[in-house]
Amino acid sequence: MHPMKDLGNTLQGGRKRVSPLPYLFIAPALILFGMFTIYPFIKTILLSFTLTNAYGKATKFVGLQMWKRVLSNETFWKVMRVTLKVAAINLVGTFSLATIFALISTNQGRGSKIYQTMFALPMAIASAPAAGIFVFIFRQKNGLLNSILGTTIAWQHEVQYAIWVVCIVTIWMHVGTSFIFLLVGFRNVPTELVESAVLDGANSIQKIRHILIPIASPQIFFVLFLNINSSFKSFAQIKLLTGGGPVNSTKTMIYYIYENALIKGRFETACIQAISLFLLIFIVTRIQFALEKKAVHYQ
Repeated sequence: MHPMKDLGNTLQGGRKRVSPLPYLFIAPALILFGMFTIYPFIKTILLSFTLTNAYGKATKFVGLQMWKRVLSNETFWKVMRVTLKVAAINLVGTFSLATIFALISTNQGRGSKIYQTMFALPMAIASAPAAGIFVFIFRQKNGLLNSILGTTIAWQHEVQYAIWVVCIVTIWMHVGTSFIFLLVGFRNVPTELVESAVLDGANSIQKIRHILIPIASPQIFFVLFLNINSSFKSFAQIKLLTGGGPVNSTKTMIYYIYENALIKGRFETACIQAISLFLLIFIVTRIQFALEKKAVHYQ
């Protein structure tokens, strides 16, 4: 038979062997992804160019007028600065504590499982109950912290303390998850490398800096990425502890979106703020992945 005919038959046979079954298996996931991710994202962009009623339906197309109004609002930029500040504090605090806990737990000894469980316990508590616990700790009257210190400070309602209250609760909530990932990374370091470093005279800091951190860099990168994104989306602790106050000092972008959409009924304003938060997270994420190529070493 002619070679070209053989090739044609092969291609035709190949087309006949394509089965629709795999597409049927992923169809439910694609439908859900489209309904709850793609469609809301597109609708958010469209609503940002309109005026909406109390039910979130577009009533009038206004173009870029809403964008100009929102971006020229001083409160918007203050909230953006608070969002970045909260994210930075949470990132440094969570990563530092999780790293210390993971280094303590790297060597398994008698009773080590007890404090390992204690370090990881916060991840088992939802954000709302966790925030409720800290309300009793930080409240001004009969609060646990004021009782210990013998003070009457309104920790949740004073500008100089409120943001730290929110960050302490957020760090406590996220440290358990970060600890687990970092512990896995540090325990994956070959013991032969650590023993060789000790024989060469390396001290504890040198072992951590030159052996543990470079080899565990994939886990470290993931923990940093996870904490930044989690910090941008922190909501329950702000809602229950400070309500965004005092004087917007703890109002982050995610709370600002909630306030405009569900309390004030300004859905078009909330859509613009949601897109702004998306762009902020996107830029931070791109910077992280750009740094990954220089700082992360995969075995």
